[in-house]
Amino acid sequence: MNMWLIAAIALVAEGIGLEIGIVLLYLFRVKNSRLIGMLFGATSGLMTAIICFDVLPQALERNRIDLVVAGVMIGVTIGLLLDDFMPCLETAVPIKNSKMLKAAFTLVVGIALHNIPEGFALGTLANASSDAIQKFAAVLMLHSIPEGIALAITFKQTKIKLPVLMMIPVVLGSIMGIGGVTGYILSGINENYIVTALGLAAGIILYIVCEELMPESRKIWNGRMTTVATIAGIIVGVLLLH
Repeated sequence: MNMWLIAAIALVAEGIGLEIGIVLLYLFRVKNSRLIGMLFGATSGLMTAIICFDVLPQALERNRIDLVVAGVMIGVTIGLLLDDFMPCLETAVPIKNSKMLKAAFTLVVGIALHNIPEGFALGTLANASSDAIQKFAAVLMLHSIPEGIALAITFKQTKIKLPVLMMIPVVLGSIMGIGGVTGYILSGINENYIVTALGLAAGIILYIVCEELMPESRKIWNGRMTTVATIAGIIVGVLLLH
C-alpha cells in the first residue's frame, strides 16, 4: 500500500461522510437533536472500540510498552495543545460582520485540526495492518456524517450556496489525506516508530473522543438514548474487529 493510496482513502472516507451529512440535512431537513446526538454517541463508541481493541493491541504485541505509553502521552499532549489553540483562533478569526459566519468558519477549522491526527492514525495503521485501515476508514466515514450535518446547519444559516458548501468536504478530506501520508511515512521509518506512532494515534483519538465527541453528543441530546448509542457503537466496533 503506497502513500498516494493512503491519501486517497483518507480523502474519500472524510469527504463522503461529510457529503452524506450535508445531503441528509438538505434532503430530509435533519434537525432532530436526539438523532444527531445519537450519531455522535455511536461514532464515539465505534472509535473507542477501534482504538482499544485493535490499534493499542497491535502496538502492545510488539513488546515495547514503554514506547506505547510514551506515544499515548504525546498524543494526549497534542490533543491538549489543539484545544488550547481553538480559543485563540476564535478570537483571531477576521470575520466581524456575521457571528454565524464566524461560527461556521471556526467549525471548519476545528474539524480540519482534528482531521490531521485522525489521518495520522489512518496512515499509521497502513503500516501495521491493511485490514485495520479499511475498518478505521469506515469508522471515520461514519464519524464524519454528523459533522457534515453540523456544517450544513451552520452554513445554511449564513445563506452560503450549496455548491460552495459541497466543496468544503473536499478541502477537509485533503487535510486528512495529508495527515494520512505523514503518519504512513513516519511509521514506516523503523519498527519502533510504528509502535510509538500507534500509541500516538491512539492517544490523540481517545482524547478527541473523550474531550470532544462524547461531551458534544450529550450537549446535543442529554438523554439515555445517547448513552445507549455509544454502547451500541462499542459493541458494533468489537463485532467488526472479529
